[in-house]
Amino acid sequence: MPTAVVAVNVSAGDVLCPVKDTTSPQKLTKATPAALATGVTVTGIAAEPAVAGATVTYFAASETVPAATTGLGPGPATAVVVDGSARAERRFPLTPDAWVLGPCDAQGVLSLAPRHEFANVMDFGAKGDDSGDDWAAINAAMQSLTPGTGTGTVYFPAGTYRISRPIVVNNYPGIELLGESQQSTAIRLLGNFGPTLCITPDTVGHFPTGDALLSGPGKAGVFRLNGGNTVDFRDSPALDMDGLDAFSVECTIQVDQVPVTGTTAVITSSGRRNARDPQNSAFGVFLTADGTGGGLALSATVRVGGRDVSVPPAAQPLRVQTGVTTHIALTYDGSRLRLFAGSPGAQTDVREVPAAGKLGQALEEGVYLGVYSGGSWPEYHPVTKQFPGRIDSIRLSDRAMRTAPFTAPTAKFPTDNASNLHTLLLVNFDLDVDVFTVGRTWKDRPGSSPILVHCLHHREGPPNDVTSPIVRRLTFQSSGGAGIQAQLAAETVIDQVNVTAARDGIRFRDVSLRSGFEDIVIAVGRLGLVLAGGTALVNVKRLKVAGAQYDFVATGAIGVFARDWLIGTGRSVVPVMLSSGANYGFFHGTGVAISSEDAQNMPPEGRKWQAAVMASSLTSLLLESSVLQPAFSDTTQCPCVILDSSDNGPGASNYTFINCDFQPSPDSHAILELSGRTLPHPVRIIGSRKTPLDGGREIPWTLPHQAPLVSFLGGAVSTTDTGLTQWQGTRDWIFAYDAATGLFQAREHESQATGSVPAGGTVELGAMPLAAGTTFVRAEVVASGPLGTGARWVLEQGFARTGETVATWAPGTRLAEAFGSDGGVPPDDWEPPALAAADGRAVVRCTAPDGQKLAFTVRLRAVEALAPAP
Repeated sequence: MPTAVVAVNVSAGDVLCPVKDTTSPQKLTKATPAALATGVTVTGIAAEPAVAGATVTYFAASETVPAATTGLGPGPATAVVVDGSARAERRFPLTPDAWVLGPCDAQGVLSLAPRHEFANVMDFGAKGDDSGDDWAAINAAMQSLTPGTGTGTVYFPAGTYRISRPIVVNNYPGIELLGESQQSTAIRLLGNFGPTLCITPDTVGHFPTGDALLSGPGKAGVFRLNGGNTVDFRDSPALDMDGLDAFSVECTIQVDQVPVTGTTAVITSSGRRNARDPQNSAFGVFLTADGTGGGLALSATVRVGGRDVSVPPAAQPLRVQTGVTTHIALTYDGSRLRLFAGSPGAQTDVREVPAAGKLGQALEEGVYLGVYSGGSWPEYHPVTKQFPGRIDSIRLSDRAMRTAPFTAPTAKFPTDNASNLHTLLLVNFDLDVDVFTVGRTWKDRPGSSPILVHCLHHREGPPNDVTSPIVRRLTFQSSGGAGIQAQLAAETVIDQVNVTAARDGIRFRDVSLRSGFEDIVIAVGRLGLVLAGGTALVNVKRLKVAGAQYDFVATGAIGVFARDWLIGTGRSVVPVMLSSGANYGFFHGTGVAISSEDAQNMPPEGRKWQAAVMASSLTSLLLESSVLQPAFSDTTQCPCVILDSSDNGPGASNYTFINCDFQPSPDSHAILELSGRTLPHPVRIIGSRKTPLDGGREIPWTLPHQAPLVSFLGGAVSTTDTGLTQWQGTRDWIFAYDAATGLFQAREHESQATGSVPAGGTVELGAMPLAAGTTFVRAEVVASGPLGTGARWVLEQGFARTGETVATWAPGTRLAEAFGSDGGVPPDDWEPPALAAADGRAVVRCTAPDGQKLAFTVRLRAVEALAPAP
């Protein structure tokens, strides 16, 4: 055992720590809570008494301390902590401020392992038996880590830990959440809507609130002119409203000043995947400054029956005055769309228009408070911002709660069950937990107690800090939200993690750069792994997603390295969805397998595949040794890849597919579909030119008419010592493609070939198929002799093919150019090659003179001409 000098009198069993004496750093004192609070750590336990200034022998870390020394005696096997007198005592459950000495057995023998960087959640009272609520115990374990640093490991032994509200990692910069394994350790959110685990810094804060506009518990949400604070209520399934026969949206607002921007948003459902797709808005309530003396025009738009319906008519405006509290209600009962407005306690005014059909809410829509979003799905990018003022008591329902003028309420909406039989979401700003704005829902619970809805606050302005936890060997479950939701989570590690029985898998947003995901399994119903905002330099290795509609989504400043994925099921819409406007957005993947194999188990009407990969305005997309298989056996005409440049994007782009196995639907007209204003270029496919389906048919592309920006490289591509790229084989440029017939209308082929011709012999090189119609062929041929002589010829010929009959444009080959080593001309006895047709192909026929063996290199280019319109 080690020894040390003590500064005070000590007894056997006293817990010791450094005295913090700079002149005697090895001197020890009693480890009282006050001493430990100065930042020192436990050194050991005194094995014998000693007086001040004397030397004491003590038990150090990893040693076993007898019960006779500690005085613990027989009792439960539990954690041992330092008490107020620097003695060891049993404590269960642990409190967050406890300094753990280690565990003891039933006889009181202590295994000394002093720590404040490790916490077993079961020491703090967690059961892990899938009953009760382990949230408080888990939170206490997290709070027990080293004060001031938040570093250390929170350990979850095997079990299922049921929690009633999300676990929030927000002030633990170096925390690790560690389970025994993702197969044996699960954390399950039950009883509320929200993510199981939320990662976010403290500085994100809460949705700002101010004085309430109505009576009752709670405050009002505060909007600032051109502000960015918002909440996406669609993070919760409570606001999945697609297909409703009726609904209503109500709130009370007060506008502080007329916004100078013209139109501002109150609450909207809005968003889109990318510029290729239409803007979606199931409903929206707006205020418009129209220059009429401090007032604003109130309007709403709702998408029902597949069309947008607006209220009120232009000739019948509704007014909202600045500085005046106004209640607003937008309702739809299946036949009429109504918009109400009035001051609390007064009769509301109403405007209405006829409407019919179900509410249409696209998957990519959020439900935003105070902004109208135009892109950056699945997050938000405000196109129309919020009005300056306050909003209070928001209620969304699945019924038309108002069908005739009514007295506007003076109090917040009540929270009793009877008043909320049809309430999807009620936000009175009276519940605020951690960084969440919290409301209530009675969705699917008429007459029952409500479920809390936890929604992450989207912060205004740039971040001040980030949170970088490590999460390992855990399973997360949340039927009412995401497994993990994170913002400002830079350099976070998610390793050996499963997300099952959840609505969404893992969602990272806002400067979550340099994070790593490895060995991730996601089985959810909506979104798999989502990276939005600043997701540059993110590694995703060994990802498996099943059951999601969008398996992987990356938007914004994309920077993703992917390796060894297995994603895509019959439920998928787009397994890999990429959209970036940054000039450095990229996705580089190796061994990405995207498959629709289980689609045969689904009815055809349930299949919604659009493509295996859909990319919008990336600077670079590279897929290597990957499988893209939307191979449905029915008539689903689904291309493997859609590349779009409908928005301005980064300008130049580079799309490359190396040794990828394309397996489209048998009747698909395209492997690769391009669209947009500027067209992505270059697009390269390097590798096999046949598909394994439908008899190995050739790979087609669907192209707009603007330009030939797709090249095909069949064969090998390599880089020389000088950095130059060389190729051998064939490549094509497609000028025109007929989507109706699946035929190429015009394209250009290029191939290279080499060969030796024995003396006096002839060989055909560079064979290239001749398409129906007319084809112009140009060949560049170089010959080398055994003594260093050489020659180069440029040959031209045209061919016309009808059925199996091929005719040449001219009786002989046109010699466009000849150059050689014999004074600038080919040697006299060398015959120029000829272009000829053989078996429906164009070939270069090379001949060697008697007595000489020649080596030939051929570069052959054929242009298939566009046929005249009938």
